[in-house]
Amino acid sequence: MSARAAICGGDDLRAAAAVLGLEPCDAGRPDVVLVDLRDASACAAAAALDSAIPRVAVAGESERALAAALGYDASSIASTCEAAALGPLVVAALPRTVRSATRVVVVTGARGGVGRTLLVANLARRLASRLSLAAVDATGTGALGWWLQCAPRTWAELEGLTNELTAEHLAVVAAESVGVRVIGGAPVAPTRALAESTVRAAGSLAELVLVDAPVLADERGLALASRAERVLVLSYDDPLSLATLDAVDLPNAAWLVASQSRTARVGERAAFRALPRDETAVGAALSGRRGAGGALGRAYDELAELIALDAS
Repeated sequence: MSARAAICGGDDLRAAAAVLGLEPCDAGRPDVVLVDLRDASACAAAAALDSAIPRVAVAGESERALAAALGYDASSIASTCEAAALGPLVVAALPRTVRSATRVVVVTGARGGVGRTLLVANLARRLASRLSLAAVDATGTGALGWWLQCAPRTWAELEGLTNELTAEHLAVVAAESVGVRVIGGAPVAPTRALAESTVRAAGSLAELVLVDAPVLADERGLALASRAERVLVLSYDDPLSLATLDAVDLPNAAWLVASQSRTARVGERAAFRALPRDETAVGAALSGRRGAGGALGRAYDELAELIALDAS
């Protein structure tokens, strides 16, 4: 989502607002006020703003009575500053015309083998029941189609249409499975121009486009990331990955995701989320070409929920 927010609270609240794509509004009229009622100075700052502006509050049990006295509806109060808790409340508070929904999500990686395709396939399965969805395999491996149990036609069939590609063309070459239109088959990867043209046209085919993109070291990965409203960068905490992250400028919309990690950190960087190592869940998913369960599946569930909020 994209909207202007007056943030009356500390760093945790600001971090959550950034995750949700809210633009801090320090001057002028905001679209929504986020206020931490546990902070007296934050309450005072919020009280100075026009009472007609929608508000979303954070309050502990001891602040609930204060919230009621100040006129906050219980449905607009979260118990934590977590983006996952605040997101649905912000979506409900904002007028529909204010919000700019995420339409393209690109998943890339600091290096190969970090689980990009597995993540895209699992996000697609989880989101397909909520949004019309297109999934683009820009790697040329055909792995996304394998995970989603379908065989989209090859990129070669689209190469001659690069400059005039439409949603109608994509509908012909896509394969549909589990409610997802999958675009891009093996054995050849698309050119940068074709990949960009495909993602642009796919936006007319579906409400949300998920892109399984090449790694950051590949110019196509960076080019596709620059065209997305949301970018997920998967990374290990290893020297090669850290060197790659140091060498590139990550988009402002990037969520750094620590892969096979117990903690949400990649080197000295704080990661947005961590995907745990769960060989049992991956093995079961591989054997049946289905969505992952277990601890890894729960992490995928959380990311899918946040992306659904982003796209609302």
